[in-house]
Amino acid sequence: MTDTTTVRVRTSTRDDLNKLSAERGEPVEAVIRDGIALLRREQWRRQAEIDARAAAADPADRAEVASILADLAG
Repeated sequence: MTDTTTVRVRTSTRDDLNKLSAERGEPVEAVIRDGIALLRREQWRRQAEIDARAAAADPADRAEVASILADLAG
């Protein structure tokens, strides 16, 4: 780790990070990076769900999906 910085968090948050780090046998930075990746995936999943609902509500989108499925079915 060549570049580092300090992030101010509550003592309880620091303690939670240290505990999770010890439980996983990984450095705190790995726990934070995994948490960030998980949050990003969850954000993507939520947006995909919103987009899917919007597409399902649009008759033109539904027709296009039906056409694609019919083409795939041969």
